Amino acid sequence: MNLQARKILGKLCLHSVLIAGSFLFAVPFIWLFSTSCKQPDEMYPPKWIPELPSGVRQSPYIQLRANERPQKPTNVALEDWNRNYENILSGIKAQVGELRGSLPDFFAPYLEERDLAEGIFNRLLKRAPDEIFQASEQEAATWFSKNVTQEMVSEVFETVYRRMAVSDVVLHGWDVVSVEYPTANQNFPWRVISGDAELVPRMTGLLRPNLEVHYSFKEKKNFALQIVLPLHMPSENLKKLVVSLQGDRSWHEIWATVELAGKKYESVEAAYLQSDRAQDITWQFPSEDDDRLKMKTWLSLQPTGLSDFTNPHALRLTLTCRYGSRLIAGFNKIFFNYRDAVRRVPLLMYVKNSIFLVVLSVIGQIIGSSLVAFSFARLRWPGREFCFLLVLSTLMIPPQVTMIPVFLIYKNIGWYNTLLPLWVPSFFGGAFFIFLLRQFMRTIPADLEDSAKIDGCGFFGIYARIILPLIKPALATIGIFTFMGTWNDFMGPLIYLSDQELYPLSLGLFALKVVQGGNYGLMMAASVLMTLPIIILFFAAQRQFIQGITLTGMKT
Repeated sequence: MNLQARKILGKLCLHSVLIAGSFLFAVPFIWLFSTSCKQPDEMYPPKWIPELPSGVRQSPYIQLRANERPQKPTNVALEDWNRNYENILSGIKAQVGELRGSLPDFFAPYLEERDLAEGIFNRLLKRAPDEIFQASEQEAATWFSKNVTQEMVSEVFETVYRRMAVSDVVLHGWDVVSVEYPTANQNFPWRVISGDAELVPRMTGLLRPNLEVHYSFKEKKNFALQIVLPLHMPSENLKKLVVSLQGDRSWHEIWATVELAGKKYESVEAAYLQSDRAQDITWQFPSEDDDRLKMKTWLSLQPTGLSDFTNPHALRLTLTCRYGSRLIAGFNKIFFNYRDAVRRVPLLMYVKNSIFLVVLSVIGQIIGSSLVAFSFARLRWPGREFCFLLVLSTLMIPPQVTMIPVFLIYKNIGWYNTLLPLWVPSFFGGAFFIFLLRQFMRTIPADLEDSAKIDGCGFFGIYARIILPLIKPALATIGIFTFMGTWNDFMGPLIYLSDQELYPLSLGLFALKVVQGGNYGLMMAASVLMTLPIIILFFAAQRQFIQGITLTGMKT
């Protein structure tokens, strides 16, 4: 191998190692982003890639979740598993066919579905002995088929039967008066007013009776349902309405239109057919709640004009379902938690507070640390070395030791529950940054300073015109460290702030965690939003950061 080939091979090996290392360090962020795109029922067993919608064009249908499919038991050989898998499914399908007469009639079109058989297989697998897979194919299939019961088929069918269904509607007033309109009450019927859809009452055969919506998007891309409800309160006292829906995991969009007292209100953002479980969707009329600092669990309605529905004692509700292709439905699912995080908390206010603290802290740290470092590095005054050692000694004191005394000082001067304690100390510099800049400044030749003095420059002129331009890499390093420290600071805001309107992003996300602690997808989405600015900053200032770290260690 010649010298040129060795150089090329060496570069390839080096780049391969760098790429592998980059991917390794990116793994936690990849997992963070992946989890942020998941719904609660996808968290276990953990998987890297979230389940994406299949582009449903017709409902109801049969479909298993990815985590509900049969998985090979640990003690079963892969060869035995593959050998018996299809035979077991065939045996289960045959047994389900024999139970057809004892099952509800609407089960019939779906009894041959593979997903139904796999769901039953997965249920039986939990109590199947591992040795059964070592037996003959006929014996394994017989064991599974014999254990299929009517109750089991009904239970599994309930989990794989994807359907859209409408249930109760509840109207809430400002005086906490609520009126419920059950679907079973034929006095207030839903009806299809447009699109290819059909309402099918399903009051028996399933654990949760509902009014199913059988729709098809093969020809038309939307359909609309409508209901007229009597008002038992003045229209101006109506605060919100709650519609109980069961989704079909299609992630199609649901838009609401409410008409009452000659006015029309439309939803500002869409709800989704996201889950196969019952979900309550709340739409709320414009109110003071929109501007309050509270967890927003509703979708807003905004007035859009006049309506021909002028009955003062009734309300007309229209739900429009819009088709989402596989791409659109996937986009809706991936960014749902992000939209929810922004909607549920005043995220923009938290970001504004964080940016305010970051900007002032970075400016203050650069000015304060550089001035103090300049005095230690370039000025000669009595006690300089002692004072520098005193500054360095503060690095040895754990911050927990000074936390309470410093808090009492700020509280006594009236700074508690303000942002002042979080940025004012930056203008006095930081011990580590002072040391970093002092070492950097000492590498600058003294001849430059002498020349400036001959030209009539004072100390501040030398600092501003000579020193600062030459230490830009070190200042960039300090800016990056300060940005990261201030942006991620949690303890400081937790100690000094009590009003939510002053919360930075770190403390605001903690408040979200307290309320939505079990929704890990939502928490991961909020964490991604908080992490992105730091990643962008690092890549944008990577050259200055590396240059600052490198030059700081150079000697004259």
